[in-house]
Parts: sequence; C-alpha cells; structure tokens
Amino acid sequence: MTAPSGGLRATWPVHRRQSVQLLCGWVVLTVVWIGLGKLLTGPLSAGSIVHADEHVAHWMVAHRTPTWNHVTVWGSLLAETTTKVVVTAVLALVFLRLWRRWFEPALLVVSLVIEAAAFITVTTVVGRNRPDVPRLDGSPVGSSFPSGHTAAAAAYAAIAVVVFLHTRKRWARIVVVVLTALIPVIVALARMYRGMHFLSDTIAGTVLGGAAVALTAVVLARSPEGAAVVNPSPEVADPSLDVLESADHDRIVA
Repeated sequence: MTAPSGGLRATWPVHRRQSVQLLCGWVVLTVVWIGLGKLLTGPLSAGSIVHADEHVAHWMVAHRTPTWNHVTVWGSLLAETTTKVVVTAVLALVFLRLWRRWFEPALLVVSLVIEAAAFITVTTVVGRNRPDVPRLDGSPVGSSFPSGHTAAAAAYAAIAVVVFLHTRKRWARIVVVVLTALIPVIVALARMYRGMHFLSDTIAGTVLGGAAVALTAVVLARSPEGAAVVNPSPEVADPSLDVLESADHDRIVA
C-alpha cells in the first residue's frame, strides 16, 4: 500500500487540539485515581475493602507452591516495562508498515504513554504500602497503588480497537477481545500471588489502562485524520487494509 498524498506527515492525528484534550484527559485520570488512592490510605483504611485486600494477600501467600512460584514469573513478565516497550514498538512498526499512516501506531503508543504517565504520578503521590507479606519480587517503585503492571496489560486493549477497525470477522474480534481481556487478569493474579499488590491495586490499574485507551481512541478519532479512518467517505476507497478479509478473498478467487 502506498502512503497517502502528502506523505506520512499528512496522516499525523495529534495536533494542538488533540494534545490539549489528551493532556486534560490525563489530568482528570490522574486526579481521580489519586483521590481513590487517598481514600484507601485514609478514610477507608480500616474499611471492608482494605480488610478484603489483606485477606486475599495472605490467602495467596498461604497457597504458594514451587510450581506457581515459577509460573507467576511469566505472568508478571507479560507486562514488565521491557516487555511492554518492545511489544508496543514492534506492533507500532508493523501497523505503520501495513497501513502507511500514523493513526494505528499513535493509538497504541499514546495509550501506553498516558497510562504510564498517570500511573507514575498517582503511585508517587498516593504512596500506599505494598502488602505486608513475603514478596517474591523487588521493584524500584515502593508504592502499591495502582498496579502499573495491570494498567500496562489493560492498555493492550488498543490492539483490539485496531482489529475492530479493520475486520468484521467475528472470530477475529472474539479472539482479540478474549486475549486482551485475559492478559490483565493473568498479570493481576501473578502480581497478587507474588505479594506485590492488593486486589484493589490491580482493579484500579486495569481500569486505568482501559480508560487511557478509551481516552486516546476518542480523541484521535475526532481528529481530521482519525475521522477519515474511522468514518471513511463512501466515495473514497478505505485506505486501510483488512488483512484477514483480503486473505479470505484471495483463497476464494484461487
């Protein structure tokens, strides 16, 4: 597929308006999550949520086994910093190669940047202690709320948005939804098992990552370049490439 007239620069979907909207959205997410964290470490610190958190943390420790100690290492690695940076970079390059435009790569990268920026700000301000149990991992970040691993895992939902844009195949949509929903669950269970987070930390992280993707998708889709992708003119051929449907068509013709 050839690049659109004007080159790749003409497809860049983040302008001043979008930058302001994304910044405002990041501020809102950050303030809301700081508020939630402060509630857990303040007025709700003796409440049922925190008691449930502690019960789950101790239950996880009581049910550790050598096998699960090993398996959960891999579950945690699914959303390690190195993993998410490499996966995001590779997929962004693949998307750029496939569609010769910035919308899909920007959706993936900006979602992760907003998630990461919100996470690091919130966890620094809130400063919630990690569970008081033997931990199987170390971390340069001493704060527990929210779980950065599960937030990053949930940000993989941007991949599902891209798939939904480019195929109507039900099986493909189901597969990508199941995978992007399963990854945060696996990561959350691994992080709790290894004593790194409370249950509420992982829930807050998952919602934060999903919110970052939703914010990015809405803002970029409202840019002129994004609108051309999401709602292409019927008179103009859709510049996107539905790989799955094209492959099916080629097999039928053959």
